[in-house]
Amino acid sequence: MKKKLLLLLLVPIFSCSSDDEETICIDLSLGVNCSGAEYIKNSDSSYVLPWEIGKTFRIGQGNCTNGSHSEGSYNQFAYDISMPIGTNIHAIHSGVVLRVVENFDDVEDGVNDVSLIDEANFIEIEHSDGTIASYVHLTKNGALKRVGDIVIQGEAIALSGNSGWSSGPHLHFQLNKCIDTDPRENYTWYSCNSIPLTFKNTSEHCFGLLDYNFKPEGYTANSF
Repeated sequence: MKKKLLLLLLVPIFSCSSDDEETICIDLSLGVNCSGAEYIKNSDSSYVLPWEIGKTFRIGQGNCTNGSHSEGSYNQFAYDISMPIGTNIHAIHSGVVLRVVENFDDVEDGVNDVSLIDEANFIEIEHSDGTIASYVHLTKNGALKRVGDIVIQGEAIALSGNSGWSSGPHLHFQLNKCIDTDPRENYTWYSCNSIPLTFKNTSEHCFGLLDYNFKPEGYTANSF
């Protein structure tokens, strides 16, 4: 299969063409996404948004920001999705539940205490392609699945919250690929590197989801 390269120099405004070629989008912008990162055209992605079909949410923090998702960090390709506590979180891909933590209380809105980084509730799902999805800051007792459960793409798996190092209710989400670590033995959601991710069931976003500064209307999850 041929690969077509699309280059963005200043702002992430562009239309991916629709043809039989696989489109790899390379972002060369600064301060918007991750410079030089390769994103698969979202219509070619095998992943779906981690929320209910028909719902719309804004991205509070996208990829390679000046915040906690800084370029070169383990979570540079993470997304912070603003949503109320108790929102249903859905699996972006089918897989098997790898780890669940759900015993921590939600923090008060605006606390933003880095010392609480290890007190975030989360659920992690391993996929057949070797990637692991981490859904973080869940509410206490908010997991709807248990370790070893098989989940289907789009299935509700947890409830969002505000646990751990968090400045307000949201879902921290990232797709991880471990290279030197056996994920079943030593994996934690911040021990492996996040990877670029697009979603097939929403509006065009060749360079990943944009935050509210560039996409104030947010993203709607469509049927897939």
